[in-house]
Amino acid sequence: MERPLLHGTDGIRGSVGAAPPNDIDALNAIIEKREVNGRAFMLLGMAFAEVLNEDLGRRPKIVIGWDRRPGNAMLVSGLTDGLHQIGAEVIHGGLVATPGLHNSVIGTQSDAGLMVTASHNPSTDSGVKFFDARGRKSMPEFEQRVANIVWKIAEREENREPEPELCRPDKMVNAENGHRNTLAKRFEMMAADLAIEVESINWPEILGISELLLDSSGGAATEWFATGLTRRGIPFREVSDLDSPLNEDCGAGNLSPTDSWTWSQMQTHEHRLLRSLGDLYHNHPPNSGSLIGAALDGDGDRCLLIESTVNGAKVVDGDQMADDLMRAWDVNGIERITVAFSIETDLALTASMSRLRGNVVIHECAVGDRWLTKALEVESLEKSSWPKIIGAEDSGHLVLASPHPIIDDEWTLVGDGAATLISQLMARAVLNSMDAASAFKPGWKRRVSIHGTDRSRWTGEGPIADRIEEMIRKFFEERAINLKRKGIEGEKGLFLLRGDIDGIEVSFGIRNSGTEAKTSLSIRAKSEMTGLEEIATEITDLLRINLVP
Repeated sequence: MERPLLHGTDGIRGSVGAAPPNDIDALNAIIEKREVNGRAFMLLGMAFAEVLNEDLGRRPKIVIGWDRRPGNAMLVSGLTDGLHQIGAEVIHGGLVATPGLHNSVIGTQSDAGLMVTASHNPSTDSGVKFFDARGRKSMPEFEQRVANIVWKIAEREENREPEPELCRPDKMVNAENGHRNTLAKRFEMMAADLAIEVESINWPEILGISELLLDSSGGAATEWFATGLTRRGIPFREVSDLDSPLNEDCGAGNLSPTDSWTWSQMQTHEHRLLRSLGDLYHNHPPNSGSLIGAALDGDGDRCLLIESTVNGAKVVDGDQMADDLMRAWDVNGIERITVAFSIETDLALTASMSRLRGNVVIHECAVGDRWLTKALEVESLEKSSWPKIIGAEDSGHLVLASPHPIIDDEWTLVGDGAATLISQLMARAVLNSMDAASAFKPGWKRRVSIHGTDRSRWTGEGPIADRIEEMIRKFFEERAINLKRKGIEGEKGLFLLRGDIDGIEVSFGIRNSGTEAKTSLSIRAKSEMTGLEEIATEITDLLRINLVP
């Protein structure tokens, strides 16, 4: 019998709370209160180790990394204790970005990795992401096995207390140093692959400004990334710091792909990067199209850019970043590119690949970089040069090939905000100086998050979903409608209505967030279409009435 699942879209997340006195309550706190605790993490450590024992037939070796959240010490101790109780060897990688933990799993030849983080969530939240021996995030089948075992452990009612000796690692490594070394290698390899002489480039001329502002969200890159880029001749200045809470009023997690602002709006904005840019440029704006800022999220696995417009600035999202990199590869004569896009990708992008001279193979997948990675694994990762593959989400997750930390001419797949930013700098250098294909013209897109929903009320099927489909069909009944429901692997509870209206490709999607108490509506169209704003409002109102307690 399948037990209640603890994992969401990307690991387990919740606010950090005190551990209940018994195991069942500790697990129920995750499900009922979206709250994580040290006792639950001890149980999870035991369950992770038991699953690996079953698969390997031997004692597993597991590396743990974490970000700068006040509750993480308790959670790391809980995981370490639980892993040791089942006989696992435990390595502590220290404070590290999520892509650095991926790198450390492979570099230490561990059987798995556990990253203690809640990504872009507030610093009062935390959680855990699981990586296998190849640095890939866990998939639903594995997560269900963990759930089945962890509930069985809890039902024994042993209610063990932590043992200080079991909370200590068997070994410690500096995972962040390994991540920095891999990034330096990626920088050189990207430049060589795109035939760029970094030292000879006039970066202020390429980018349109004298200095870019970087917002690392107070994460692991805060102290070294801007300095490293500046040392290589690309002028950057960090605006976040380690004195403020992680992700507080900063970073990619507080930006949305469709955001734009005037200079005056930016001057009074609570977001630190936007306010800094507004103060810097409101009197002397840079030319439209200049790259003026970049933001990572707290655990460093995604990136969004800020570009100047005629009256202010806008977000450059993952769709545009993927397009810019593909166009840069196209300039260099690449004949074949493989891309994976999620169900929230701009329809105008996927429909316009004929702009490129080479062949572009497209895979559509569920939301989440683990599904991007799975879709891209059809490609060979044994190459002497950088594999031309991209997985992209408009939220700023770009999955790219990264050199294997041990084996030459072999690559891994990882979403890394720092590497994404480096790839965009290189792409702009190429596109600025060469005859490149035109950029795609974005289609119409609207995403609405209904906060505070009881996610158990939304299944993607049943009366509410049927009512929404009926509402859409009735709203557009005087138009030529060709719409069908569609399913996507990995998107449990997804309502996806796809097709065309008056010959314009359109998509209506509704799904529960896997990380927060909210349900999201996403409407996309290949181009502008009357009525979409109105139907978005009607659907949002219906969802709020039916899903918010």
